[in-house]
Amino acid sequence: MPRASKSNVPQPLKWNIESAAREFGLAIGTLRKALNKNSTVPDADGLFTTQQVAAAIYGSMHIEKLATQREVRRKLEGANAITTGSVLDRAELAKVFGAIGDAMRSRIMACSEMSRTAKEDILHNLSTIPLALQEVADRQTRLPRNGKRLEEDQSES
Repeated sequence: MPRASKSNVPQPLKWNIESAAREFGLAIGTLRKALNKNSTVPDADGLFTTQQVAAAIYGSMHIEKLATQREVRRKLEGANAITTGSVLDRAELAKVFGAIGDAMRSRIMACSEMSRTAKEDILHNLSTIPLALQEVADRQTRLPRNGKRLEEDQSES
C-alpha cells in the first residue's frame, strides 16, 4: 500500500497579498485590483486561498478564449459566404435597384398612354423596393435587433 508523502505545505494553502503577488510575479497593486474586481473576500486572518488568487488572475480567461473563437468562426463563416457568392453586397444591390427604378420612373412618366393614377400606383410600388430590401436583410441577419435575436422576434409574432 503506497504511503502518503509528507509535505511542508499547509492544507489548504493560503496567501497574503504580498506573498501571492511575489509567487505569481505580479505587483501588489495589480493583484489587489484583480481580487477586488472578482469581489474576492479574504478569510478571518486576511488570507486568500490559491484557488481565489488563481481565479482572480486567470478566472475569465477561458470564457474570453471561447468568445474569441466564436468571433473568429463568425468572421470565417461570413468570409466563406462571400467567397462562395451566397452573399450580396447590399449597398451595391441598392445602387443597381436605384438605377433601374430611375430608368423605369422616367419611362413611366414619359408614357402618355397611362393614366395619372396608374403611373402613381406603379411609382408607389417602385418606391417600396428599398423597404423590401431592408426586410430581407433583417430576416437574414443573425445579429440581435433591438436587443432581441430574430428567433425571439418571430416567436412573439
